[in-house]
Amino acid sequence: MKDKNKAGFRPTRRRVLSGIAAGAGALAAPSLILGGIRPAKAASGTIRMMGGPTVALEDWSLFEKETGLTMEFTPFNVDDVGALYNEILVNGAGDRFDLINTLAGVQKPLVQQDQVAQLDTARLKNYAGIPDTVKRSPVLYAGDDKDWSVPLYYNADSFGYYPEKLGLPRPPEALTWDVLLNDEATLGKSAIDGDNIALMIGGMYLKNRGLAEIGDPANMTASEVETAANFLIERKQAGQFRSLWKTYDEQVANFMNGEVVVQRCWEPAVKQVKAEGQDVEYATCGDFHINWMHSTFMPVQAADRDNVEEIYKALDWFIGGSYAAELAILRGYTGSRMDLGLAYAEEAGWSQDKVDAVKANIVKVETKFLNPNYWIGGAPDDLAAHDAQMARFRNA
Repeated sequence: MKDKNKAGFRPTRRRVLSGIAAGAGALAAPSLILGGIRPAKAASGTIRMMGGPTVALEDWSLFEKETGLTMEFTPFNVDDVGALYNEILVNGAGDRFDLINTLAGVQKPLVQQDQVAQLDTARLKNYAGIPDTVKRSPVLYAGDDKDWSVPLYYNADSFGYYPEKLGLPRPPEALTWDVLLNDEATLGKSAIDGDNIALMIGGMYLKNRGLAEIGDPANMTASEVETAANFLIERKQAGQFRSLWKTYDEQVANFMNGEVVVQRCWEPAVKQVKAEGQDVEYATCGDFHINWMHSTFMPVQAADRDNVEEIYKALDWFIGGSYAAELAILRGYTGSRMDLGLAYAEEAGWSQDKVDAVKANIVKVETKFLNPNYWIGGAPDDLAAHDAQMARFRNA
């Protein structure tokens, strides 16, 4: 198998950098991978994976029990697209990892640059049962009738808030994004993403309200993203935002230190601070949600290794029932095979409250996806324009 899109093709550094990196400003970030230089190949029976922190379980004992493999997981902020491309294109992540997790959509330019191995889905017994709406979602499908990336889980995001402090109802009663972006009661007490997703949220708000002509808020033109940035800058200068966060830990800290009463954040951050005694809820919105997906691919370098069967075994586990069930409880996310997740929870004899939580997760996401279909993929076509406007927003 030596097709350029498959295992045998090894792009040169110059060829790779000439595509994605040119003009995008994606190569400015240093490596974020800790632990120093590692051998390219892990020990036999070990899977090395780089991905977002919410992909990981609290421990990997279930993975190890069910696959017979050991997981060596390296967390990475996958929402920072420039840093991720830098890690793959410049720092050679594919030489060091068997699997790479990204925000779905980010992998598409990497497919075009021959950094992703085409998947043989016949080797994944759980893949066929993934709904076509998931497998062919706009952020996952590369449009070539081939499979490059496995969907791990998806969600419809909103924001966390203190209902008692703000005098607001709890879910499932719907709120609007004005609570975060345009409300006198939250001036100086709200927080939002410190990366390009903030611009996309601004674009969604303007489009939803009919305040600007914006085609796809997740893939704006240079003019559209400037309009979105202008709106966010106006709100920032009005004193709306207490902070712009970059990491999951910052989201949690913003709630725990009392600096914000409403925050655009990941749902697991709300789950964590609730577990620590904070009266925080994750909003159901009546205007729109941010639809997203996490996916995982095999770097082209890994497909040539002698542990490729182990890599496929790991991939199949991620789209199986135990992972879907565990993630529903731990993060509130919906796995690509929630039918298997629910079956696993019931067959494993989980307590009724946990089984009910898995069922509620399925209903919750189905309800949220009834809103306008605003998918985000993290990698707009004009990444340079988004980066420039994000810098303008940060510095305003």
